[in-house]
This record gives sequence, C-alpha cells and structure tokens, in this order.
Amino acid sequence: MTFRQRLKDHETLVGTIISLASPEAAEVLSQAGFDWLFLEAEHAPLNTLTIQHILQGAGSTPCLVRVAASAEVEIKQALDAGAAGIIAPLVNTADQATQVVHWAKYAPLGTRGVGVSRAHG
Repeated sequence: MTFRQRLKDHETLVGTIISLASPEAAEVLSQAGFDWLFLEAEHAPLNTLTIQHILQGAGSTPCLVRVAASAEVEIKQALDAGAAGIIAPLVNTADQATQVVHWAKYAPLGTRGVGVSRAHG
C-alpha cells in the first residue's frame, strides 16, 4: 500500500525529523522501521542537493520536506528530488494555500513542469 493511501486510510504512521545534512542518518532511520521521515529545510541548513542525497539515503521510506519557503522553485525542486510531499511554511490564507498547491501539481491542476530528474525515474 502506498504512503498516500495509508494517509487517506487514516493509518497511524510513525515518523521522525531529520535536520542534519546526513544521508547516512536517513539511511539508519529508514532501517529502524519508521514509516516516514520529515526533512526540515526551513530551520536547518539543507539545500536542494543535500535534500536529494538525504532522500536517496532514505531509500523506499517516504519523506516529506518542509521547504525553506513557500516559493515555487523550492517546492518544485523538493518534489523533483523525490520527496513524497512537501510541508509549506507560513501559509496563512486560502489564497496562499491555493498557490502552493498550484506550484506542486502538474497541469491542468497546476504549473509544475516535467524535467529529467530523480522523481521522474
């Protein structure tokens, strides 16, 4: 069953936060049996390349990335690196939430483009 389906089924999933720029930490945590990992890029010094390396270290364990800002490029890069989803900081209005979703979705629901990246296999 996919991570998305498990969330939709309201299954209790256990995860933990990663704020270290360490793919090895993600690898150990994924092997410890966590259902998902939370990559903290808003309050930790995790850039796009580091996020990609951490996602690779996590293997098949789904990871959500709290992006540094609720900005188009940050959102698209996290998803293209292979994140299972994003957590957008400082979204305080319905219009802001709509914009974040627009950036995260492919057409016709959004403006995310397809490029040659990890998430596209």
